[in-house]
Amino acid sequence: MSTLSVFVWLFPFAEVTVMLFGLLTARFSTRHNSGSGATQAIIQITTIGNHETVNWMIRQMSDYELPFPHEIWVVIEPFVEPGFEGMDDLIVVPADFRSKARYKARAQEYSRTVREARGLSRHDVKIVMLDDDVLPTRKYLVDAFNADYDVCEGITTPRLHYGRFLSHLDDLRTLSCLTICSAFQGHGHPIWVHGEGLCMTGSAEQVVTWDYPIVASEDLVFGQNAVERGMTWGFLWEYVQLTSPWTMPDFIKQRRRWLWGNIYSIRNGLIPPLGTTLLVARYAFALIVAIIAAIASVLVPLGIVYIPAKWLVPLLVALGIWIVQFAAACWIGSSYEGRTHLVRLRDAAIGTILAPITSVLGFFVIMICLLMGDPKQFEVIAKTRPVRPPASDHRELVS
Repeated sequence: MSTLSVFVWLFPFAEVTVMLFGLLTARFSTRHNSGSGATQAIIQITTIGNHETVNWMIRQMSDYELPFPHEIWVVIEPFVEPGFEGMDDLIVVPADFRSKARYKARAQEYSRTVREARGLSRHDVKIVMLDDDVLPTRKYLVDAFNADYDVCEGITTPRLHYGRFLSHLDDLRTLSCLTICSAFQGHGHPIWVHGEGLCMTGSAEQVVTWDYPIVASEDLVFGQNAVERGMTWGFLWEYVQLTSPWTMPDFIKQRRRWLWGNIYSIRNGLIPPLGTTLLVARYAFALIVAIIAAIASVLVPLGIVYIPAKWLVPLLVALGIWIVQFAAACWIGSSYEGRTHLVRLRDAAIGTILAPITSVLGFFVIMICLLMGDPKQFEVIAKTRPVRPPASDHRELVS
């Protein structure tokens, strides 16, 4: 147990190496800025409502004055009420549209057929997929347009309304992007894939499609099958800004959908063998490391497990590395435009101090979601802050 304890506690050395590997690749790869040959872009928001957040996103992106021809599409179901403003096209999925996919993936498959009919399934057309509660930075959209990859994406960070406790739980997502995503996506094969900011060429979307028998994790299925079909993958060291769920029940609901969407995709062979192997290995390794680290954190202070003195300095350095990595994720999360340096420092410091708590709680949330079982549907969470009496007309954005 002593050897295992030392091994898992030294793991930050491996993580920071992987992160630096991904960072250097993103910074020095010529494919990131050599020009993709793209001539236009479609920025798509797929939603079942959430007019306030969607309209806000459209206004913000319109103010970017992007330096390339682009259109903003909003894709909805026929039961969604009108009220969207400022988009270039409103795509309504016919009620009788048939696809293997359900829910969001079905809507995205229909939008693909629309692009095909309009002659937009070309290599020189870039498509950026957005959830209805996120905002990519201007640089993210520019980088995605210029990057010479068939498929690419960047870093998710809970910048919108950052500083709440649940937003600090999402610091773990940013940290994962900085390490695992940057290294594996940046070298041609993803492990995780997230839908926020997923970018592909029109020709890649036409080959891969969204037409799989899935309820959730459509982003993972698309990204992994893109590799299987010979598409090039890249990683952008730029940010998609999201807002964390407003309540713990919604936080659990969101994670449960993601976890069981991934499990369903693996069980039903919707992910190619190499992708399945990488994903299962990552889940298993993370689980083993978390359990051993937790047990060691109890047994070592009690004197039941002895750590030789020669490992004290390396373990302290590893702890320092982990804290610095977490602080970097928090600093990125706190950096939304308009925040003062003092507010950024405060929120980043709080997030760093909470690192042990959020790490442990993040693990327990996954265990809870696993025990709750498959939701068997695409569960949607609230997109705006719950209204607090006395009534106020101001409603804030949520992710």
